[in-house]
Amino acid sequence: MMINPKYANSIFVLANLLSERNVPFSLNPCWDGLQMRFPWNGGDIICHSGSYNSDDNYVESMGCPWDNNDVSCLSLEEAYVNIVDWYQKEYAKKLFKALDNLIKE
Repeated sequence: MMINPKYANSIFVLANLLSERNVPFSLNPCWDGLQMRFPWNGGDIICHSGSYNSDDNYVESMGCPWDNNDVSCLSLEEAYVNIVDWYQKEYAKKLFKALDNLIKE
């Protein structure tokens, strides 16, 4: 199936914003849109013709902390804020764990 720019553009906007903050992710085709995956836990954001409110520039998230084991429909701004906050918390946990390990040595 061909990727429809109408759905891919939402993910590209989010990808550009996250790249500016050095948040790691990968992009994969997903139906006629794109999937953005996060390597630190496997959560993802999608936008395609079958995702919730995709015609209104919303994205759908799954496996992310704010989803509560469900699916969330987010504006691009909500998705960006949630992802950056989530990544910074995960990064801080790893940093403090590494520092703790150094202190114990």
